[in-house]
Amino acid sequence: SIPYEVSRHAFWKEGLLLVLHHQGVLAVSKAAGISTESIIEWVHDEVARSGGPGVTCVSRLDLPTSGVLVMALGGHTSTSANYVRAQFAGRLAIKTYHCLCSGNAFGSIGSKAVRSARLSTVTGHESSRAFVSTVAGQEACTSLLVKACYDLTGLDGMTHGSFTFAEVRPITGRTHQIRVHLASLGRPLVSDAIYNSQAFATNSRWCPQLFLQCSRVTLRDMDGELRCAEAPLSPDLIRALGMLRRNSVLA
Repeated sequence: SIPYEVSRHAFWKEGLLLVLHHQGVLAVSKAAGISTESIIEWVHDEVARSGGPGVTCVSRLDLPTSGVLVMALGGHTSTSANYVRAQFAGRLAIKTYHCLCSGNAFGSIGSKAVRSARLSTVTGHESSRAFVSTVAGQEACTSLLVKACYDLTGLDGMTHGSFTFAEVRPITGRTHQIRVHLASLGRPLVSDAIYNSQAFATNSRWCPQLFLQCSRVTLRDMDGELRCAEAPLSPDLIRALGMLRRNSVLA
């Protein structure tokens, strides 16, 4: 057992949901628009204040992405940090995302696909951008599962867009991997200001955040027990789905 106790209420007041706290590992559910770095700093101080060892960053989520953020309990060179970090590096930690893509489904409900395309990243002064590069890029692979299909219907009764709700697992962990791979398939994510900029103004009226959430991370704690950290879809994403009409024809 862990010889100290953190306040879930303190996390809640900070806008975080504590979703996993076991030997060597801690995870929270973060909202979109909050940086990984600021969360790590706050959680480190809160765990230390509670008598714990602080935390170390072992994985990150992009600023506009919501969902599960995992960290190791202990310092940067601690056994726990090395253990958890090695699971991500060795692709033993499984991250599952849910997203909403623009465009018709790439298959019927339950269809699976794998997108393999090498990616390169250009780092700017304030942000990074990735793109498919067959020559110089790093290996990148993403598995996709179609969960549901939706239409956006206007007041005129006409369909103003089709969308695919998908479960996605990045086999590798490259910068913006899911966003770039889906955009390269002609299925950019809803409210993606970088890779779906043409539709961003329209999409953001009914979906105010990037529709990409890390819903689940599965990994082992320091006792070797398999642990699963899960986060429900954010309220903004739930409301966005509620604006759409489910397409039963493709079920």
